[in-house]
Amino acid sequence: EILDAPPQRGCVLVGQEASRAATMAPTIDNEHKGELAELKTDLYDPKRTKKALKKMALHASLSGCGGVPNVSVLLPDVMHCLESNDVELKKAAYLFFSALAATNGDAVTMAFNRIVRDVSDPNPLLRAIALRTLTSIRVENMAQGMVEPVRVGLHDADPFVRKTAALSVAKVFDLSPEVVESGNLLAEVTGLLDDANPHVIANAAAALNEVRQRAPFSVLEIKMPTATKILAALNECTQWNQVSLLDTLIAFTPSSERDAVTILERVVPRLNHSNASVVMSAIKLMLYHTSFLRSPEAKRSFAAKMAQPLCTLMSLPADVQWTCLRNLKIILQKYPNVLQTADVKTFFCKYNDPTFVKAEKIDIMIALATPENVHQILSELKEYCHDVDGEIARKAMQAVSVCAINFECCVDYCIKIVLGVIQDKVPLVLQEAVVAVQTVFRRYPDRYESIISEVCSSLEEVSEPGAKAAIIWIIGEYSDRIEAAEEILEIFFESYKDEESQVQLALLTALSKLYLNVESDTSVDMLQQLLAQTNESVDDPDVRERALFYWRLLAGDLDVAREVVLAPKPPIESGDIVEGMGEEVERILSKRIAFVSSVLFKRPSDFVTYKNLYACGKDFMDMGELETRTPVGAAEENGNGAHEVEEKAAAAAAKTPEPPMVDLLGDLMSLEVSPAPPVSTHPQVPTEVPVFPSDFSSTPPLAATKDIFSSPVMQAFPDASFPAPSQGLAQGFDEPSPQAFAPKPSQSNNPFFD
Repeated sequence: EILDAPPQRGCVLVGQEASRAATMAPTIDNEHKGELAELKTDLYDPKRTKKALKKMALHASLSGCGGVPNVSVLLPDVMHCLESNDVELKKAAYLFFSALAATNGDAVTMAFNRIVRDVSDPNPLLRAIALRTLTSIRVENMAQGMVEPVRVGLHDADPFVRKTAALSVAKVFDLSPEVVESGNLLAEVTGLLDDANPHVIANAAAALNEVRQRAPFSVLEIKMPTATKILAALNECTQWNQVSLLDTLIAFTPSSERDAVTILERVVPRLNHSNASVVMSAIKLMLYHTSFLRSPEAKRSFAAKMAQPLCTLMSLPADVQWTCLRNLKIILQKYPNVLQTADVKTFFCKYNDPTFVKAEKIDIMIALATPENVHQILSELKEYCHDVDGEIARKAMQAVSVCAINFECCVDYCIKIVLGVIQDKVPLVLQEAVVAVQTVFRRYPDRYESIISEVCSSLEEVSEPGAKAAIIWIIGEYSDRIEAAEEILEIFFESYKDEESQVQLALLTALSKLYLNVESDTSVDMLQQLLAQTNESVDDPDVRERALFYWRLLAGDLDVAREVVLAPKPPIESGDIVEGMGEEVERILSKRIAFVSSVLFKRPSDFVTYKNLYACGKDFMDMGELETRTPVGAAEENGNGAHEVEEKAAAAAAKTPEPPMVDLLGDLMSLEVSPAPPVSTHPQVPTEVPVFPSDFSSTPPLAATKDIFSSPVMQAFPDASFPAPSQGLAQGFDEPSPQAFAPKPSQSNNPFFD
């Protein structure tokens, strides 16, 4: 009874106790002194006590806001209410304690022992309320004192107390995980999954699901008898309890195909539920257990049963539709055949759909596209391209370009749609149409050059950097077939300084291609002016590096330059439904359907941090701070929810660099240049500096250059310190001056600038 005893005179508190006492001491609220006095008077009036407690609970809930009285000063006056035999009065008092504990847990600790006493009250309702209030006190030092009351509640004869105690374990675990582990409460909660009451089973499942999300070790192993009891409890629980039970069954790994079929057949009725969360949880469970089936016919049969419920979700309110569509994108990326029998018209946009729903539906339409229905989808997208909502119109044009990439049979129809948009000259959609033309040219080169004139006719309406870069790329790629290529590029040359880096890089490449294709005096002058202008006025290091690269490349052998700059590009391919999602992250999110992480397309650890306070001898993995690893396969074999193991494996996979593509341009852009040699103060003998003839017949200096550059293409280049070959100079491209691209003080001393 230390906390209830009055402080002794002369007692000096030091360290943590002094800090805690200062926190518990109520501050004087002079601003609301009158209101607090009135509440205190009402607490001792039997007719007004309940109303006063409810009002104080409201003030305690809003204590973080301004203008609310500090009701914690009345806590000693509330204590006498717990001595009453009136159940309603005690419920009101515990309501106040719960509200105050959420914002000022230290203040409620003085009532801790009194609340513990009510855990043994003869009334089961008071026992449950006392246990719930007790575990709401967010003071870590009090966690040890909560273990025994919770343990007693887990074995209580009343099911209402047992289900309250099950949820209390999750609350204590969040407060101090090591206390729950040392008290062996998790094993006792797991035992409640075999309880005779379905509501107790549901609350135990909800508590274990909560613990699984943050426990860095496996906390749950479900056998077939327990899974059978969980399935039997589904029909007697509320809809949200059904979600908890279905999520718990994810931790069950069937030992045979027969067990998997049993689970699937018992879960199929949940697909017709009116609650979308129940449907999505059932689909998540079915997708997981379908992977244990060996028969292709059985897999197709269960997939067909899931298709219609997923389509039915499109009749729900817009916000629920959006959540379901986001989850559906993950499902289709991992299980592409789930909606194989669905009608794509179900996902066509309605006139009253909000923008965010229409955008997700367009992505689903593209994911469901096949050679048989792609023309039907394109007819719908054609209408969307003329939508009054500019965002949807742009999204539809992007979808048209994806269809052109994926299905060669519909490219002509896609070109027709794009040309129609270009002729309409709607500013927002026109930008995406130009990018779509570039995409078609990259996927099908040398097939649709006849539409270049249509694209160039809309040059004045192109205003966005992406569209400008696309049209510049088209001009440079087909500069040998466009008569006015120099005049068109000159338009962008005039505004070069003010353009974005994306446009500047595209213009550098396009002019280099123009020079190599045409080799006219005008192209030489334009390119030299552009390179000089880049050196003088551009601060972007990427643009300056690209310009220097082209200068040195074009000053050498033009045949080698053509092999590099005009090399054929690999055909463009469409990406995944959710771009940037690796296989490991996809596997993690497929088990977290209907969670926030599946809506955000992120691992839980990317936006949630849990506190780990374990001092027990468990092998576990901390959230990115410990290097100990548990094999991912072991976690999957156990079927438990230690998702941090999967997340760490996914993070490691994401950090593993992909092997670079072996191409000429990649070699030249990733040169490993050794430090520049020290400048000698002795004059060089002229006879020791040979000048390369145009046929590259001289080899000794070339061998020295090969030692500096590791790129195989760079082996053919002359040393940068020697005069350029006569072949490049004969075409009118001068050697760069010693001051060209001199490093600015703010830039690093790149050896390329020496």
